[in-house]
Amino acid sequence: MDSEALALLIEHIVARNISVDSLLIIRHGRLVLDAYFYPYSEGRLHDVASVTKSITGLLVGIAIERGDLPGLDSTLGEYFPQLRADAAAARKAGIRLRDLLSMSSGLACGRDPGERELQTMLAREDWIAAVLTLPMSGTPGREFAYCSGNMHLLSAILSRATGRDTLAFARETLFSPLGITRVEWPADPQGIRRGWGDLRLHPHDMAKIGLLMLHGGRWGDRQVVSKSWVRAATSPQSVVIPDVEAYGYGWWVPQGEFAGVFEARGRGGQYITVWPARDLVLVATGGGYDRDSLLPMLQATLTSDHVLPEKPRGLERLKTALESPWLFGQ
Repeated sequence: MDSEALALLIEHIVARNISVDSLLIIRHGRLVLDAYFYPYSEGRLHDVASVTKSITGLLVGIAIERGDLPGLDSTLGEYFPQLRADAAAARKAGIRLRDLLSMSSGLACGRDPGERELQTMLAREDWIAAVLTLPMSGTPGREFAYCSGNMHLLSAILSRATGRDTLAFARETLFSPLGITRVEWPADPQGIRRGWGDLRLHPHDMAKIGLLMLHGGRWGDRQVVSKSWVRAATSPQSVVIPDVEAYGYGWWVPQGEFAGVFEARGRGGQYITVWPARDLVLVATGGGYDRDSLLPMLQATLTSDHVLPEKPRGLERLKTALESPWLFGQ
């Protein structure tokens, strides 16, 4: 990576007071950049917003692999018998786990900007009931619509299928194997963890998730998530914008110029970006910024797939940038 281009990126963020909280880059297994911008500090957990959905998707894959869930074609009716008892809800009972994971449930949700249905759910005492009472507006599995309620249903299903709180299941099967110990995951009024958002992690632990995915679900000598699940979760399962963007099982899958990249994304600028062809993991957190405006500068740092000659001037400039009083980094 080009040290001078990295310095330019850091200087740009600081000079324009862009609300990036942290930026972490791992290339060829090495931590290239680990920077934290004021007022965020490196010891704090960060709300990762909808990056949570990607974690929930991984937990579903683990539960299927362990036999806690029978498979992607399991339906809502198997976990919410009230849907089977109501003739008007028969179509909802047939929504499969794969439909929830790929944001193609067919529920009347996520079709308009602003996540109005999420706000309605949050205002209710029973969040699961709020999602289950949504009308149908399409055929499950047919059309993408970004509905956070889908992922909250999956958290409830995980708890019912495993007999454990979703966070407890995550600690045992995903977080502990990766050495992730500091986690906060709020729950709804009934105690169901928010499968759609508000998980709090440290950027280093977000990077561990990225590295796990980069290595096909393997961590050291342990296969934490099956390779087949990682492949399916990061392959197009729903079309978001033809030839531009797709969605896997909780992961965004760009097409076109960035085909092969996959991402966990959250409101406000939370990202775990994995680029296998470049052996790269990028983690960013923030308080609301335009990541696209930084992409050209990020791309400029990736000048080669091989070790570059040292640039003393660039290294000195990067060191000076990282010593800014507005930034904590290495």
